[in-house]
Amino acid sequence: MAPLTTSARQNLTATIVMLCFAIIMVLTRFSIKLVYRQGFYGPDWFCLMSTAFFTVYCALIINFIFNVSEAHAFDLDIRLGITEMMNILKLSYSTEILFTFGITSVKLSILWFYYNLFSVNPRLRMVIKAVAVTCLIWFLVAIFVIVFQCNPIRAYWEHFALQPWCLESPRVLLGYELTNLFLDVAILCIPAGVVLQLHLQTSKKVTILGIFLLGALVCIASIIRLTAIWNPPDIIQGFNFSFTFIWSTVQLGLAIVCSCLPTFGPLLPLLSKPFPSIRSWYESLKQRFSTSSGLNKTSKASSADRPWARIGGGQHNLTSRTWAEGENNDGSEVALEPMPQRRILVSHDIDIS
Repeated sequence: MAPLTTSARQNLTATIVMLCFAIIMVLTRFSIKLVYRQGFYGPDWFCLMSTAFFTVYCALIINFIFNVSEAHAFDLDIRLGITEMMNILKLSYSTEILFTFGITSVKLSILWFYYNLFSVNPRLRMVIKAVAVTCLIWFLVAIFVIVFQCNPIRAYWEHFALQPWCLESPRVLLGYELTNLFLDVAILCIPAGVVLQLHLQTSKKVTILGIFLLGALVCIASIIRLTAIWNPPDIIQGFNFSFTFIWSTVQLGLAIVCSCLPTFGPLLPLLSKPFPSIRSWYESLKQRFSTSSGLNKTSKASSADRPWARIGGGQHNLTSRTWAEGENNDGSEVALEPMPQRRILVSHDIDIS
C-alpha cells in the first residue's frame, strides 16, 4: 500500500481523535443518566442523533483515504487524475450534507437544554424559541443550497471545471459558515446574559461564564475554517481543501463535546476540593432548575384554587408545610402552595415609609 500523503495523515488524525473524543463524551453523558436513574429527554436524543451523523461523516473520510483514493491522498489536485478528483468531490458533497444535519442537531440539543434550564423566565424562553426557529430555517436553506448548487446535481463532481454548471464552492461555503458562526454566537449569548444579571461575586460569575462559554471553542474552529475557505485575492486558487476538511471535523466534534459538558454536573463534586466554586455553582444551578420546574407546574392553577391561611388569626387551612411556620407574621395573609421537593421559596420584606 502506498504511504499516506501529508493531507491524508492530517485528516485521518483529526477524524480519529475527534470521533473518539465525541463518542467518549456522549457515552459518559448517557452513563451518568443511567447511574443516577435520570430519564432521557430531547437534548439527549438530539445529541445522540448528531453523534450518529458525525460517525457516518468520519467513516466516509476514513474509507476514502484507505479504500477509495488510489493515491491515499486527500487533495483536490487535478494531477492525481480525473477519477481521483471525481471521488473526492463526491465525498465533499456527501459530507457537507452530513455536516449540516450534525451541526443543526447539536444546536437544537443545546437550545433545548437551555429551554429546560431557564424555563422560569418567559422572556428568555421566547428568545430561545426564536433562535431555534432561526436554526431550523438556516438548516432548510443550507440543505437546499448544498444539494442544488449544481444543475444537474451530478455536475458537482462530473463537470467541476465548467463554471456555468455550478455555483462557486468558496462563495457558497463562505455564506454557509458566516451564518453558522452568527447562530453559534447567538447561542453563546443566551446563558451569558443570565449569568451577568446574577447577584454573585465576580469570581463566581467568571467561573460560571467559563463553563457556559466553552462553546466558544466551536466559534474559534469556525473562524479558522473561514480563513481556509476565503483566501483573496484569488478565492478559487487560494481555497485550501484539506485544511477546510480538518477544521470542519474539529468544529463538529467540538460542538458535540461542548453540548455534553453541562450535563456532567454529578461529576463535579469529585472536584470539590480543588475547585470548590464549581461545586457551589452546580448546586445552585441544580436548585434553580428544580425551582423553575416546580413553578411551571404550579403557575397553571388559578388564584381561587390556592389555599389561604391567616397566620396568627386562629384559623388555618393548610395543605402542606409552609415557610411561615414558626414565624411571627402579625396576622398577615400568606398564600400557601404545595412545596415540591428541593424547591426554594424566597421572601422579601418591603418597608414603606
